[in-house]
Amino acid sequence: MTRRDPATPTKRAILLGASNITLGLPWLIPAVEERLAGPVDITGAWGHGRSYGEPSSLLFRTLRGIVYSKVWKRLAERPALPTSALVTDVGNDIAFGESPDQIMEWVTTVFERLDAMDVRTVVTGLPHARLSEQSATNFFIVRLLFFPEYPLRQPDILSKVAEVNGRVEELCEKFGNTFVPAQSEWYSLDPIHIRFRRQRTAWEEILRHWGEHRPEIDEDPHPLHRANPLRAMELYTMRPERYDIFAEKFITTQPCYTTRRGSPISMY
Repeated sequence: MTRRDPATPTKRAILLGASNITLGLPWLIPAVEERLAGPVDITGAWGHGRSYGEPSSLLFRTLRGIVYSKVWKRLAERPALPTSALVTDVGNDIAFGESPDQIMEWVTTVFERLDAMDVRTVVTGLPHARLSEQSATNFFIVRLLFFPEYPLRQPDILSKVAEVNGRVEELCEKFGNTFVPAQSEWYSLDPIHIRFRRQRTAWEEILRHWGEHRPEIDEDPHPLHRANPLRAMELYTMRPERYDIFAEKFITTQPCYTTRRGSPISMY
């Protein structure tokens, strides 16, 4: 991976989530830089199958829950900057069998920590509308592909998704966070991951609630509607500060990547 010297950021973006952040990185990172007039200190906790509270494993890799990750310690160690945050993939833990009460406890902790940092926070809703449109056959296929070890029942999942979605929206009102409902057109047969053709429009719609935009500084030769393959591969191969494989601990120095605009990216 190409190593570049980071610039000195004047703003910070905190990204918290799971697969939608991971899959969307080639579109999300340029969108963050454009929205906040990069270079931006991009720091967060994400990863395929990431839980907000429990250790989560994918194949042989294990990550800590977001609430217990080192991202909070590292943020406290850094100088204060004007900061915007994105909280997404809150519904992941429903598929892992967690109760709505437990999920809301973790989400509340995240909101409290962000609120203490005086952060502008945008939260995406759960894709309840798209999930409700799924046939029993498609639901079974999705469960088999993404959560084969969990005996999920469609009526139970829809009920919990609706409950958590409503409670997250209410909690956003309490903390003054912006709640962005998930749009059905962002998804396809896979009802939980934003499809690649909609990545640009979805992230632009979500991040516009951060409020800043200075397109005149955008000199990026690769427009947001398509991802440069080399850049995408670089982003997809980033590694968090700590992760376990077969119970063996691995440490990666952060920031693990610097964008062409000079934005350092740190994963925890």
